[in-house]
Amino acid sequence: MKIKTIVRRISESVREKKETLVSWSSECVEHKQEDGSYGMAQKYRSTCIKLSQYLSAVSKSDLRMEEVDNEIVEGFAEYMKDEELKENTIHFYLRNFSAMYHHKKKDYTDNPFKHVNMRSCPTRKRAFDKQTMQRIKQFYAVGKESLQFARDLFLFSFYTQGMSFVDVAYLKKSDIRGNKITYKRRKTGQPITVTLLPEVKEIIHRYRCKGIYVFPIIKSENRAEAYKQYRSGLAGQNRRLKKIGKMLGLKEPLTTYIARHTWATLAQNNGVPTAVISRSLGHTSETTTRIYLGGMDTQVLAKYNRLTTRL
Repeated sequence: MKIKTIVRRISESVREKKETLVSWSSECVEHKQEDGSYGMAQKYRSTCIKLSQYLSAVSKSDLRMEEVDNEIVEGFAEYMKDEELKENTIHFYLRNFSAMYHHKKKDYTDNPFKHVNMRSCPTRKRAFDKQTMQRIKQFYAVGKESLQFARDLFLFSFYTQGMSFVDVAYLKKSDIRGNKITYKRRKTGQPITVTLLPEVKEIIHRYRCKGIYVFPIIKSENRAEAYKQYRSGLAGQNRRLKKIGKMLGLKEPLTTYIARHTWATLAQNNGVPTAVISRSLGHTSETTTRIYLGGMDTQVLAKYNRLTTRL
């Protein structure tokens, strides 16, 4: 046997031994970071932490990849149930675990995840009525500029057809041309055009800042650093919104998502067609909806948005 062949087999054997669950999961995180998929990298990282906690709970420091079987996967699911995690949270970790596992094991014939439920369950959607939105609009706290900023970002999302916080954070000055905002949803890539309402213009004018972004949430042009600033901005926004909700005595916690869902619910209550709502929110799940909306006039969307957001 040639020396090169022996060296190759030894190196392959050593490499195979190093491919454990923990080391491979860490590699998956690195791969996503290198690809610029910082959101997925963060999801994988949190799953790695949860997997390490599970292994520690069953007195294991690590596992070889070939040891990952149905029993291990079901044990991980049971461990999270014992921790009283919500069902959708458990399914979130299991989906990430499966994705990392199959990034290495491409063969699905012996899939340890095939008998495990990983589908998201429908959650109760929350939306406010116009009276509550008026209270939020009128909210003012003396000397609390950070709370005023949080309120304005929330209202900006509502006035711009339920723009998601990630799109608000990444919104560039160059996305505003004339009387319109034109951007692509970061989640789906769906192009959206929003006609500027007077309230939106006022908020934008109030927070004119240096740099390429409309709001002072993201300040770096480096992709990795920008993503960290977005995540920090999202956490801070929800923290401040909860304070506002408590100060107003709201029964439901105030979060960034509520602005989006409230816009959709009020639009529906005003008789706005579902297809128009779908287009406005940037949804792409229904082929028939996309076909119907192919020639939708921006002026139609503007009319419905003005009807919905008049507080």
